[in-house]
Amino acid sequence: MSRPPRPPSSPEDGVVYLESDGRDEIARALAEAERAVAAVEEKRRQGEVPAGEPPAASGVAEAAEASFSQLATRLADVEERLLAEQEESGRVREALLRKTAEFDNLKRRAEKEKTDYFKFALSEVFRDLLDVLDNFERALRHLSNGDAEAGTDVHVGIEMISRQLGEVLRKYGLEEVSALGLPFDPNVHEAVVREETRVSPPGTILDVLQKGYLLNSRLLRPAKVKVAAAPRTDIGEE
Repeated sequence: MSRPPRPPSSPEDGVVYLESDGRDEIARALAEAERAVAAVEEKRRQGEVPAGEPPAASGVAEAAEASFSQLATRLADVEERLLAEQEESGRVREALLRKTAEFDNLKRRAEKEKTDYFKFALSEVFRDLLDVLDNFERALRHLSNGDAEAGTDVHVGIEMISRQLGEVLRKYGLEEVSALGLPFDPNVHEAVVREETRVSPPGTILDVLQKGYLLNSRLLRPAKVKVAAAPRTDIGEE
């Protein structure tokens, strides 16, 4: 009865199965050895080969020994092929693992680039809209310093439009840079004026000349500020 074919070698279970050619060679060698031994036993039973005469059975014994030698040679060849196949399967498995890791890294990098693109694709448009926000703030300051009764309706209208525009931009990630009264931070602030004073510690932001903004936590425009400095007389005394 023939045995069912075994599955091919798998790197997960660590087992490498013999190929069909190797199994057939081993089976044939075993069958030849069994036939040689059976022939000797049959001749002895028939009295052709006496049990005490080794010369008469020497030819059959030599044939059996040759069959076993041939079987050992074939087994050695099969074992050598098995070792070579195991090494090759190990190399293929390592290459597959490397390619899988490279693909995962590439996939994560592509997803990050895609996310960043959608976050910052409109950076230039937002920079242009910042000028519109600045103009709204200048108009509001001008109207606040003028005649309140004559400009009430205009003032309210401009303030509503400015507030609505700011809310829309904040919805898409725009955020104002905090500056007034804080220590100067060169990462988000740009010092354009330096004022000597004893009222505030050196490096404190005294005034914001132009607001700065962040877009999704990335600097879109630094805040232009006035920074406090120690008076020269105090520096000389020190």
